Amino acid sequence: MSSRTTESKATLHDVAARAGVSIATVSRALNGLPVSAKSMERVQKAAQEVGYVANLAARALRSERSHTMGLVFFDLHSTMGVELLDALSETIEDAGYSLLVSTARGDTRRFDRLLRRLLERRVDALFCVQARGQSEILARYHAAAIPVVAAITGAGAFSEMPLVSPSIGEAADTLALRLRELGHGVVGLVQRGASSTFLARIGRALAAHDIRVESLGCEDGGNMGELVRGPMARPDAPTALIALSADAQALLAACDARGMRVPDEVSIVGVGTGSGGLAGERVLSHLLVDPHRLGGAVGMAMLSWLAGAAPAKRVAVEIGTWVPRATTGRAPVA
Repeated sequence: MSSRTTESKATLHDVAARAGVSIATVSRALNGLPVSAKSMERVQKAAQEVGYVANLAARALRSERSHTMGLVFFDLHSTMGVELLDALSETIEDAGYSLLVSTARGDTRRFDRLLRRLLERRVDALFCVQARGQSEILARYHAAAIPVVAAITGAGAFSEMPLVSPSIGEAADTLALRLRELGHGVVGLVQRGASSTFLARIGRALAAHDIRVESLGCEDGGNMGELVRGPMARPDAPTALIALSADAQALLAACDARGMRVPDEVSIVGVGTGSGGLAGERVLSHLLVDPHRLGGAVGMAMLSWLAGAAPAKRVAVEIGTWVPRATTGRAPVA
């Protein structure tokens, strides 16, 4: 290796000299353009030997592309958001892009500032997750021909952006049909605090299959044991309970503590990204939600747009799967 390459940054000339090929061949090989397999091998080996690192900033100036995308969460506080980020990042990185991630932490003014900063960084594309507000900065993205895709939800000015949203419709219908087949005529939806869009969708599916839905509220910090001793002690109590994963696990523990047999006396179904854990040898029946499907779909929608195919205005991605386990059985006979 020459003293020049050891004392300063290696260049394309150094790679070409070491590989014994032209600078044009080196440029094509390192930019993913077609070259012979032999030339590609020689260029990659030479680049490694001389320590060549591509100058992405200079490349961006020449091509007017930064090969970066921006992602702004309105509020990142859930497992679903983290898993969406993981899949989206993997999808675009495989295509040669880097992802700049930030969160507005529930503040619309901070959301606007973050959009402005990403525009100043010359991102090639922008993702807005659960976006809301009347951000005027979106007009500048449009003027700069920078595509913007909303994910999960998009309200206010963001309702005009292409939206990729999650759906559990197919899985909810499958769950409702199965409960109907097992003889469950009354099903309780258990919720703590704020309502869940997933539970609401399941409720609509149950009603469509002629199953009466009973909403069983449980305040934040509430004791599932109280619910089991109260509403579930009635003669006309629901024969199946559906709750988000952690709550379903708590229900299972409360039933065990009270001596209520699951699923002989009541069936329990969890809804969420995990199986809900173990209770003895039993695993909760679950409507599993897979945010990776959504993240991958959001990333692919943007890559297709950059390649010239704009996404549809609204794209729904099925992310649910019904997984029956030992906590779901036939409704008890009165």
